[in-house]
Amino acid sequence: MSDVLLYQAANTLEAQMIVDVLSQTGITAHVQGAYLQGGIGELQALGVVRVMVDTQDYSRAREVTEQWDATPASAADESSAASSVKSARVLWGVLIGAAAAIVWLMFISA
Repeated sequence: MSDVLLYQAANTLEAQMIVDVLSQTGITAHVQGAYLQGGIGELQALGVVRVMVDTQDYSRAREVTEQWDATPASAADESSAASSVKSARVLWGVLIGAAAAIVWLMFISA
């Protein structure tokens, strides 16, 4: 059995959340590239963290991932873990963007 790329995550946290969502539906997945570090200290290079699934689970995993990805983080009726997961994704995006901006400003001012 071979693994195929299901999702290219922004960071390890996002990838692990997707793996956890998939495991709740009985799909086994794993994170590939979690320990690869980028050239900016502890921030990971873009595109190296991937969620991999078995070929035979791909279509079902894709449906679960698309449903998870389409869930709005700000819906008032959400009481599940999906809202906290989406909020964490937004927070990580803001933090990574701020860190990249600081590094960029440091290089510009040098």
